[in-house]
Amino acid sequence: MNSLGTQLSAGAPVLPTALALSSSARWVIGVVGLVLIIVISAALTQLTKDPVQFPVTNVDVLGTVDYVDRAELKQIVNRYAGRGFYGLDIDDIRQSVEALEWIASARVSRVWPSRIEVHIEEHEPAARWNDDSLMSKRMVMFQPRQLQPDSPRYQQWRDVFAPLPQLRGADGRHSELLDSFRAYELELEPFGIGLKVLDEDERRSQSLELSNQVTVRLGYEDRELRLQRFVDVYPRFLNAIEKPVGESIEAATVTFDMRYSNGFALGGISGAQPLESLQLNSSRLVQRPLQ
Repeated sequence: MNSLGTQLSAGAPVLPTALALSSSARWVIGVVGLVLIIVISAALTQLTKDPVQFPVTNVDVLGTVDYVDRAELKQIVNRYAGRGFYGLDIDDIRQSVEALEWIASARVSRVWPSRIEVHIEEHEPAARWNDDSLMSKRMVMFQPRQLQPDSPRYQQWRDVFAPLPQLRGADGRHSELLDSFRAYELELEPFGIGLKVLDEDERRSQSLELSNQVTVRLGYEDRELRLQRFVDVYPRFLNAIEKPVGESIEAATVTFDMRYSNGFALGGISGAQPLESLQLNSSRLVQRPLQ
């Protein structure tokens, strides 16, 4: 029997056996393969970052935009768009957009093949704070450029925000004052008069300016009790406070000073002496206000 027959009868393989690789050869092949993978990955990464091959062709601003300039937003994003669709940093764009004073939050995303979407949420103004700031409904303080005196449309924007509640006070007191403002509004609502300004000085002494040109001084003690006292006596002076149609009324011409333990002082009503002291449930004339 020939050699082939001998191999078949013995069950030996007909094809030649693959050469066994040494451990050093396998190690070299593995290293070469790893290097190739790294080189290819780096080349692909560099390619995707090429702004010519993968440009940003469109920037969309989404969300309700009442106060932010859409053109300004797009200009901010375009500063990063030159890096290409894959080369730009999404977080960098988001942080730059959120740095705008009117932006409460922003979300930036890529939309293949070449569009960037910017989803924004603006602050919703709830009140004016001092002369140059606003407070959002989330109790965030911010200073819009529209209320800065050097703004070309300063007076126009002041008129836009004029219907908002006006709060004045020290830093850090905005949240408490807004809560007080809302509580005072509820007390005054039955009379059909609004609260325009809540002013608190450095001693936390409060004064209210009402929509009918009346000022109510509450001081810094027992303010809820003093406001209730004003609510009780106010109807007695309605006829005197109301002005004839066409008569000029200066701001805060009528003043109720409620900073007395058993009375109040009234000023600015025609026929009454300024800050005339009136008694409430007491025969003793109050000489000076408390705080």
